[in-house]
Amino acid sequence: MRVRTRKRAQRAVALVVAIAIVLALLLSLLVVFSDTAAAHAEMRRSAPDPGQTVGGMVDRVEMEFREPIRPHQSNGVALQYPDGTRALTRIEVNGHLVRGHFDPLTEPGTYKVIWELLDDSDGDWATEEFEFTYDPAAAPPEWLPESAAEGSGGGGGISGSTIALIVVIPVAVVLASWVFWPRKRGKPGNRKKRR
Repeated sequence: MRVRTRKRAQRAVALVVAIAIVLALLLSLLVVFSDTAAAHAEMRRSAPDPGQTVGGMVDRVEMEFREPIRPHQSNGVALQYPDGTRALTRIEVNGHLVRGHFDPLTEPGTYKVIWELLDDSDGDWATEEFEFTYDPAAAPPEWLPESAAEGSGGGGGISGSTIALIVVIPVAVVLASWVFWPRKRGKPGNRKKRR
């Protein structure tokens, strides 16, 4: 009776471990694919920065992206003024670097940058927005260097989700092998009785 109970318990544990392995694999794949799907046309940095208060001569917005941006006639960067009016900027695309040029700002307030760009790596459109504040008395923004057109090298490394997947899959395989690998066990009739 104890042998049957022990075997049932072992099977239950094996089933729970197998379900945990499958769930871990599915979760890892979900993280990797969602990270990949969200990666296109992701802004790395900008000038002005989102939420930054800037002053001086502000006649453009500059954005560096993780992936190169494909030059396309439908690419757009708009500037929304504090009164709610919007104007399209004169756009310049150079690899990872996008500039939207406009007339120099004179009116203090919060401005919104809205961009819609074509990612060169996957051909998908992406759109986002961010705000900055203009105050003539504040320091001017630090404009991005021309080298930003080549990217900062952050797009080519191994992501945390990829590392997690590299770790989870071998662990899952080892656990599955341990749980399901046939073990040699002596039969009760073959065991020598102690005297």
